[in-house]
Amino acid sequence: MIGFNGFNQPPVKGEGMRGYFMRGLFVVIPVAVTVWLLDYAIGMTNAWLGPFVRMVAEHLLPASVTSLIWFSNVTAVLSLLLLVACLIMLGVVASYRIGKEGLRLIDHLFIHIPGVNTIYRSVRKMVDAFGSSDAQSFKRCVYLYFPYNNPTLGFVTKEVTEEKTGRKLLVVFVPHGPSPASGFIQIVAEDATWDAGISPEDGFKMIMSVGVLSPDTLPQSKPRDEQ
Repeated sequence: MIGFNGFNQPPVKGEGMRGYFMRGLFVVIPVAVTVWLLDYAIGMTNAWLGPFVRMVAEHLLPASVTSLIWFSNVTAVLSLLLLVACLIMLGVVASYRIGKEGLRLIDHLFIHIPGVNTIYRSVRKMVDAFGSSDAQSFKRCVYLYFPYNNPTLGFVTKEVTEEKTGRKLLVVFVPHGPSPASGFIQIVAEDATWDAGISPEDGFKMIMSVGVLSPDTLPQSKPRDEQ
């Protein structure tokens, strides 16, 4: 069961109107954001699939039902449910060989469209990095000093070797919070980092929750003179 710190804290004597306002604000924000996201998703899917859903409903239901005021709201929700069902079906199809071959054809088509291929390649790489369970794009979590003297969480995407010295270097992705879809790429020596002690999945939870879901303990920082 989810617990909220604002609910668990006892009233503070004399905290005043500002304290009560902040408590109320913390109660409203999660609800408001959730409602806003649902409204956005329903509005978007209604724009895409709403005409099709309404057309089918008008053929199956009597005019006395489809003409009601609230019927447009029902079709909007049905559009969202239809999109979810289509995504599930697409995922099932993509699990079989024939589905994978079809996806390869789609990739081949978009990659060979001038102008579109640049956008498609970038989005495809980002989706593969963040959404593919077997891609293993993020090997492990490390801390590094970036950009200044404060430890920053990063995700190791590749291990390479420096040409002349043979020193191991790490390609580290440092995401922006709370959206991990953008960030910085840093190439640093392995001995300039230290293990974060958490899995990449827990690292993403930490980033996307702006630190709220951080672990209770973190590894000791590595002094600058040890790097």
